Amino acid sequence: MSPTLSFLIVVFEFIVRLAVPFVLFFGVLYLVKRWLEPRVELSSRLPKVKMPFNLHPVIVAIICLVVITVIGIVGYTLITNQFVDLLLVFRDAITIAYMFLLRIVTPIVLLYLGGTWLERKLNPAPAGATERRSLSERLPILQKVQLPQFTSKGLLAILFIAILWTAAIGIAISRFLFGLSYVTNLTDEYPWGIWIGFDVASGVALAAGGFVIAGTVHVFNIKRYHAIVRPALLTALLGYILVIIGLLFDLGRWYNVWHPIFGAPFGMANIHSPMFEVAWCVVLYTTVLMLEFSPVVFEKLRWQRALKFMRMITLPLVILGMCLSTLHQSSLGSLFLIAPEKINPLWYSALVPVFFFLSAVCVGLGMTILESNISSRALHREPENDLLAGLGKASVFVIAIYLVIKFADLIYRGALGYAFTPGFHATIFWLEIGLGFIVPMVLMAFNRLRSNPRIVFLSGALIVGGVVFNRLNTTILGTWQYVRDTNPYVPSIPEVTISVALVSVGVIVFGLAAKFLPLFENKEHAHA
Repeated sequence: MSPTLSFLIVVFEFIVRLAVPFVLFFGVLYLVKRWLEPRVELSSRLPKVKMPFNLHPVIVAIICLVVITVIGIVGYTLITNQFVDLLLVFRDAITIAYMFLLRIVTPIVLLYLGGTWLERKLNPAPAGATERRSLSERLPILQKVQLPQFTSKGLLAILFIAILWTAAIGIAISRFLFGLSYVTNLTDEYPWGIWIGFDVASGVALAAGGFVIAGTVHVFNIKRYHAIVRPALLTALLGYILVIIGLLFDLGRWYNVWHPIFGAPFGMANIHSPMFEVAWCVVLYTTVLMLEFSPVVFEKLRWQRALKFMRMITLPLVILGMCLSTLHQSSLGSLFLIAPEKINPLWYSALVPVFFFLSAVCVGLGMTILESNISSRALHREPENDLLAGLGKASVFVIAIYLVIKFADLIYRGALGYAFTPGFHATIFWLEIGLGFIVPMVLMAFNRLRSNPRIVFLSGALIVGGVVFNRLNTTILGTWQYVRDTNPYVPSIPEVTISVALVSVGVIVFGLAAKFLPLFENKEHAHA
């Protein structure tokens, strides 16, 4: 069974086995609530959607569910050339509905009937009384039932996340039980794919904002950026945690992941490998990031002694974090020094470690701009436009240094001609350099453009896209021309699903942290 077919089956199973009881549950809950409080209108519970033909909302929901199921069946049939037995599908749906009625509706009905009978026996109504007590008076607990209120975008986002995570869980189980070949398109010619190029290489780079901003504030003593330290640290911490999770998916023998950390004394680790240094630096820097971010948690819990102690050691932690991050950002590039004949000369160089470090600093600034803008809009906060413009100005100098060294290296090695040779690699090289580095550098070089928040946001997004593209070019796209006898690597749908699911987890955890933790400081506190 192909990975694509496995993914479609997981989605189809989700619709049949999970969406049906979900719709039935909230439909019955809505009807009960509507019965208890007739004044509650549907418009206050559901998005502003005009119902076709004035049908009842529950009927419309059932029709939509049937249409989605039929579309899934037809799509499955077209892809696999195998007709799905409708009786089996509806048998599952009827079984789910029966179990729902048996486990939820039946106890409610029995409770209501039993309560009504007991009330009439123990507290009979006076003779001639016609007033009947409502169900909410008999069952006061039902008055506390509150249906969630979502907008149309919120409902679509929840549905997308539910489908995505359900598919990702199924793919993860398949990957760890049956191996990489079951869910990926990796081969001996392409042992590294999107899980390394995007989840690990790009993820580590995107998390560089933590050491860049923390070093700017605490080491270089530029206190005006103190207000954005905490979000940058959280972004870095989530990034490294997701990098570790993504690395577990890519490791062939993932159960040996502890060898580099605890196996060195027993001869289970190759201490001469760059991967050994990367593993240690990632683990240590993740620990340092947890310690750097811990004051936010201690402040929420009001643990004053722990908070005071962590503030005392903040500077040593930041210095240690900068050293560790510098080491492994560059050593991550050292992994590719062993493949001079496999990577296109536009991306292979003895200076790859230097390029990885400089580009990480660039994307650290760009990612902070991007994260600050998006979080401000999502959480309805006033964006720090002046601070972000300052980061944009700093990115001009870092990008300029990167480009000078990059082209000087190409000229020195005689590889600049590859950039002007018509073809696939020259095209993606200029897309990376032009859109990802030159355009944002030019935009941020002029004060008039930096004063426009939209231009600053666009520049940050271009920098992030450029560095991610650079990592993909180095790990995947730059190797295509050296294995012409085989099909080029294209990520499978399960691979992309896992990567997107990891990103969604990071976004949701960041949003929850912003809601429940003092992530954003007020100005008075920031300057204290």
